Amino acid sequence: MKKKRVIFRTFPFNRLTFPTLLNSWEQDGLDSQFEIIIAEEPVDIFDGDVIIYSFMTPHLPIISEEIKSLGGKDILIAAGGPHINGDTELPEKMGINVLFKGYGEETFREFGNDLLSDIILPEGKIYEQKENVSIDNYQPFSKYFRTVPPLEIFRGCMWNCKYCQTGSSPHSFRSIGSIRSFLERLRYEKFNRVTFISPSAFEYGARSPGQVDSEKLSELFDMVSGFNFKFFEYGIFPSEIRPGTFDSELSKLLRKHVINNSITLGAQSGSDLRLKELNRGHTTEDVENDIETANSAGFKVNLDFIIGYPNETREEREETFKFIHKISKKSKVKIHLHHFFPLSGSNYQFRLPTYMGEQDKIQLQKLKSSGISTDWWKVHEKGVKDYFSWLKVNYPDYFDKYM
Repeated sequence: MKKKRVIFRTFPFNRLTFPTLLNSWEQDGLDSQFEIIIAEEPVDIFDGDVIIYSFMTPHLPIISEEIKSLGGKDILIAAGGPHINGDTELPEKMGINVLFKGYGEETFREFGNDLLSDIILPEGKIYEQKENVSIDNYQPFSKYFRTVPPLEIFRGCMWNCKYCQTGSSPHSFRSIGSIRSFLERLRYEKFNRVTFISPSAFEYGARSPGQVDSEKLSELFDMVSGFNFKFFEYGIFPSEIRPGTFDSELSKLLRKHVINNSITLGAQSGSDLRLKELNRGHTTEDVENDIETANSAGFKVNLDFIIGYPNETREEREETFKFIHKISKKSKVKIHLHHFFPLSGSNYQFRLPTYMGEQDKIQLQKLKSSGISTDWWKVHEKGVKDYFSWLKVNYPDYFDKYM
């Protein structure tokens, strides 16, 4: 009997997702019951195929256009990822038949078994993982991918910043034993680089928000170093540092173990009023103190800021620009400027951005020309404008939810 084709549609923005999902199938040999296709580009689709997507809110126009091109085929379109975690309405309108909400390893296994049983899945079927499954059970290794994504050691977040969805899910930590198993496999496979995924690098193992567990972190770092990998990176993407969780003890721990000479702090705004509104749990003073600590230990600091928040005023942006100039004069920093995008599942999900005026653009260009900051915000601003143009034309009722 011919095996059902299951196509994993990969893009640069979801390449870290599918290895772990496939790992959940491979553990039971479920994958061997299907013809697995990893598609980095569109492929020919035939009746009976299953095609799987994973995406965030900014990627909706791309996914939507590709789904439209599949019209007329008797296929099953399934999808998960951050956008669907917070919203299933728009993906259903786009033509996605099966949706995954929440962490997907267990429900993806259930989905695989349903495919094998040939049961008819109802239109708009939602697989939702309601219980917090231990991430110890799954590793990002898959025989269908040559690369190994960074290991997720901290799932969810202890905070609930208004622009972010991550804190809307219960948080959990991967055990030291599970991390050790990952490192043993990495060494066996002859990889030489170790990186981890953590929404807040130094809150791994913490009992409450902002309370660092130095002993747990030391245990983690000592274990990794014991494997003698050539490259161990931490405190930069994808394990950035939350301001207010860094100190001289931790800077020494980093310096002793990691290869990176820079760290990344999520400053997010130069306005203390905005930081309070965002529920960030830190101040601009915390950011300054952490920069000083990092520089004293020999680390350069990448600082992430977001501009264009809902109802952001020129005065607020001016406050952020002044803060950037202030720290740039006295510290070794590189500013990365991003533009706000309303993400599904966040408190700002249906809030409209504020766009840059001419005076703002002059200031931002000066920051770029002087080498102080990147101008990534331009690409992000265009992306959010393009998104709303697409949404207004194709799904006006959904667009009307924004305010």
